[in-house]
Amino acid sequence: MNGQTEIEVTIRYRDVEKTIKGSPDDVFRDVFKFLSESIPAMDIVSRITLTVNFADFLKEAAGVFAVTPEGVVVLTPPEALTDRELVLLYLVRAKVGYETGRSEKETLLASDLISFTGKGSGTVAGRLSELSGEGLVERTGKGEYRVTTFGLHRFRQDVLPKLKS
Repeated sequence: MNGQTEIEVTIRYRDVEKTIKGSPDDVFRDVFKFLSESIPAMDIVSRITLTVNFADFLKEAAGVFAVTPEGVVVLTPPEALTDRELVLLYLVRAKVGYETGRSEKETLLASDLISFTGKGSGTVAGRLSELSGEGLVERTGKGEYRVTTFGLHRFRQDVLPKLKS
């Protein structure tokens, strides 16, 4: 392993056993992933795990988004939003479309965001860079982005109330 220390951890919980080997960083990530996916009732994991219940999110977003046979539309005029919030709005719309089966993917191209927002390419690229740096959005391919769980959480907390008022 290129001179790095390799460690091995075995986890036994009820009838489940998992052995994880690798570098300390890789083992830490894999152990955390295993615990958060396999044992969500554990207090320590549940306290630090961020999730967004999508059914609850859709209830809260009623009146802002509408699901139509053609796709998801934004019902609320977004004029009061900042450029960052506007980019996030359309990435959340893509996520809603994907989660409701109205779209085959949850990502948008930067060119789509330019078209939807009516903002220039430099503005959209700058906002995507900021949002990515904050962990609200992630780049999934060349010029392709999606909202993260944290981004959905922050949208729900900060942007949704603006759109509903």
